[in-house]
Amino acid sequence: MELKEIHRKHSREPNTEQLEATDDLSVLSRFQNLSLFVEKPTQQETSNVSSRDSVQTTQQEQHQHALDLTGYRKLRSVGQGSFGIAILYERQSDGQQVVMKQIALSNLAKPEREMAMNEVKVFSKLHHPNIIAYLGSSVRGDLLLIEMEYADGGTLAQMLAERNQSEPLPERFVLNMFEQLASAISYMHSQNILHRDLKTANVFLHGKGTVKVGDFGISKIMTTNVHAQTVLGTPYYFSPEMCEGKEYNEKSDVWALGCILGEMCCLKKAFMATNLSELVGKIMTAEYVPLPTNYSDSLRHVLGLMFQIDPIARPSASELLQYWIPFIYRNLGSVESFQYESHSFNAHNTKSSTVEQKNRHTPLEDNPNSSIYGEGSTALIGTDTKQTLPVDRTVLYQLHAFGAFSSLAPLHLPPTIKIKQIATRGQHFVAVMDDGSVYSWGEGDKGQLGHDALETWHHIPMRIHAIKQRKVVSAAVGDGFTILCTASGTLLACGDNSNGCLGQGNKASLLVPKPIAKLEHVPIVQVASGTTHVLALTEGGIVYSWGSSSNGALALGKRIHVALEPERIILPQLVQNVREVYAGPDCSILFTRQGDCYCCGSNAGNRLGLGRKVSGTATLRQIHLDAKRSKIVAVSVADTHAAFLIEGGFLITVGDNTSGQRGVGHKCELLQPTIVRELQSRYVLNVKCSQTYTVATTDDNCVVLWGTRLGTTDGNEDPDGSVARYNSEQRPSLATVANSTTALANILSSLYKHETILVPADVLA
Repeated sequence: MELKEIHRKHSREPNTEQLEATDDLSVLSRFQNLSLFVEKPTQQETSNVSSRDSVQTTQQEQHQHALDLTGYRKLRSVGQGSFGIAILYERQSDGQQVVMKQIALSNLAKPEREMAMNEVKVFSKLHHPNIIAYLGSSVRGDLLLIEMEYADGGTLAQMLAERNQSEPLPERFVLNMFEQLASAISYMHSQNILHRDLKTANVFLHGKGTVKVGDFGISKIMTTNVHAQTVLGTPYYFSPEMCEGKEYNEKSDVWALGCILGEMCCLKKAFMATNLSELVGKIMTAEYVPLPTNYSDSLRHVLGLMFQIDPIARPSASELLQYWIPFIYRNLGSVESFQYESHSFNAHNTKSSTVEQKNRHTPLEDNPNSSIYGEGSTALIGTDTKQTLPVDRTVLYQLHAFGAFSSLAPLHLPPTIKIKQIATRGQHFVAVMDDGSVYSWGEGDKGQLGHDALETWHHIPMRIHAIKQRKVVSAAVGDGFTILCTASGTLLACGDNSNGCLGQGNKASLLVPKPIAKLEHVPIVQVASGTTHVLALTEGGIVYSWGSSSNGALALGKRIHVALEPERIILPQLVQNVREVYAGPDCSILFTRQGDCYCCGSNAGNRLGLGRKVSGTATLRQIHLDAKRSKIVAVSVADTHAAFLIEGGFLITVGDNTSGQRGVGHKCELLQPTIVRELQSRYVLNVKCSQTYTVATTDDNCVVLWGTRLGTTDGNEDPDGSVARYNSEQRPSLATVANSTTALANILSSLYKHETILVPADVLA
C-alpha cells in the first residue's frame, strides 16, 4: 500500500491495529489527530466521506456558477488548494489566462480564516520569476478572491507520475529545475518566509521550461524559529525536527527540497514506506532511496548534505544556489557530452540522451579541487594548493539596497579571469572576460543568452560555448537580443529578431550567436544597442544602424522605421570624426573627437534637451548643455530623462523630474539642463539612468542614488522614521485584516513603499 497524504480526522473511529503498530515510536504522538487514508475504506467510512465530499462539491459548484466576474470569462475548474477552489478565467482586456482562487470565509473557523489571510500577506510579498505571480485580490460577499498566474504545464507531481520508470530524467534537466526551485526558496528565505509545504504537487510548470513554486496557504513569515505544535504539510516531505516536534526553521524547507530532488531522480518518493511508523523511522535515520547510477557523484554528495539529520549541517538554499549547484555543473561540464533538449514539460519530450560513463569521476572526497572539474562551472570550488602567487581577478557583486538595508552577494564567475565589460538591458546580463570568453545569465526566453536553448531564467552565469573559438572584446544587449563584437571586428548576434535587431536581413530569431553577414568584411570597433535598434562604428568613423524605431533613432531618414540589416548612416558635414556611439531606448547619440554630441530619436520628457515642444528628430542634431563644461564624456538615457557625464567628473541631468530623478532636491518641473550640485565636490566615474531614478559611482568608491523606487522594508516602520523621505500609508496589522475582511483590499497598497531620495545619497560606500 502506498501512503497517501495526511489529513485531519472527521469524526472517524481510530484504527486500533494501526495505533498498536506505532506505539513503539514516541514521536508519533504528534500525529494523534491525524490519520491515513486507507485504500479500501469501510462502507460507513465511504458513506461519510462521500457525504462530506458531496456537500463540499455542492458548495464549490454554487460558488462557480454564482460568481460572475466583470471583465473575465470563466473557463474551468483547475483544482482545489488550501481552503478553496481554483477556477481558470480568461481576462477579456488582454486575453491572458489567470487562476482565481476562491475561499469561502464564512465556512472557515477563526484559525483557518487567519491562515487564508496569511496566504494573501505572504503571496503579495513575493515577486520572483520562479514563484507563481500574485496579480491581486478582493472580497466579494463572503468570498475571498486571489488572482494569480496560470501555469499551463501542470504540476511536477503530474509530470513525474507520467514518466516511465525505465526512462530517468537527464541530469541537466533535473539540475535546471532544481536550480530554479533553489532560487525561489532562497528568495523566500531572504524575505523571512518559510514555505512549510514544499512538495512536487506545489511545484507548477510552464511549457517553456519554467518551474514555479505555489500554494502558500500554510507558509510562515519568520521572526524567530517556528515551534511545530501541529503537523503541517505532507508526511513524505517532513524533516526529522518536524517529526520530533522540535523548533524548525528554513532548513526544513531545504530538507523538503532534497525530497523533491530525490523524487525527480528516482521517479518515486525519496522516503518510501507502507505505514506512518515506517515512514517516520526512515526520516529520523535519513534512510532515503539512493539515486540511480546514471547520476553524478557530485549530485549524490549534495543530496546527502541536504538530508543531514542535524539541520545545522544542511546547506542553506542560498548556499545551494551559489556554491553547490555550480559545483555539480562543473562536474557535468567535463564528463557529459549533453545536448540541451527542447524545454517542454511534456513527459514524452524529456527522454535522456545517451551519457558516456567510461570517463566518470572519482568520488568528490578524493580530490574536490582537481582540474577535472574545470571547464563547465562559474563558481570558485577551491584553490590550487600549489599556487603561491596572488591572482589578478575581478569579483562581480549584486547589490540589494532599500532604505537602511543593503547587502552584497558575489556572482560566481571564473575565479582567475578579469571582467572586461558587463552589458545589461532589462533582466539579462552578459559579461565579457579579458581572455575573450563570454558568460551570460538572467532571462533567456528569446534565446538572448546564446546557450542554444530557451531558458526563462538562468540564475548562474554560464559560458557561451558556441563561440569558444572566437575572442570577444565587447557586447551590447537590447530587448531580448545580444550583439557581440570580436577582436577581428566581426559582429555576432542572437536572440529575438522580431524587430530586425540581429541584422540578418530577416526576422528569424537565433539561439546561438551568428555573424552579421553584411558587416563580415567591415571591421567594427564599437557596437551599441537600444531596446529595439543597434548602432555600429568602424575604425574610419563610419556608422551603421539597424532594427526598429518609430521616432527616427535609426538616423536613416523620416520614412525608414525598420532596417533588417545594417545600413550606413549618411552623416552631416558637421558630424565628423565620430569616436563613440550610444543607443538608448528609441534614441541614438554620437560623440565626436572634438567633444561634440549629436542625437536623434525620441525626445520624450525633453530627455535630449531639444525643447518640450519637440517630440523627436530623425536627423542628427547637436546637444547643447553647459557652455562652461561642454565636453561630454558619457551619457545614460532612460524613458523620460537622461544624465550626461561631463569632463572633470561633473554630472548634468535633462528631462522629466516627477520622481526626483534629476537630483536637484525636489520634484518640480525643470525646463533646462541642471548640474547635480550635491556631487560637484566629488568626481563621478559612471552614471546609469532607470525609469524613475539615477545611479552613479564616484572615485571615492561609492554608489550614489537619487529618485524614486519601489521596495519593501524589513518591518512596519520606515528605516529612519522619516515621513518626508518615504511617503507611504501606515500598514494595517494582519490581525486587523483577519478580523475585518473588508480591509483586505487596503493591505496590498500598504505592503509596498515608495522610497524617494531627493538629494543624492550613498547607498554603498
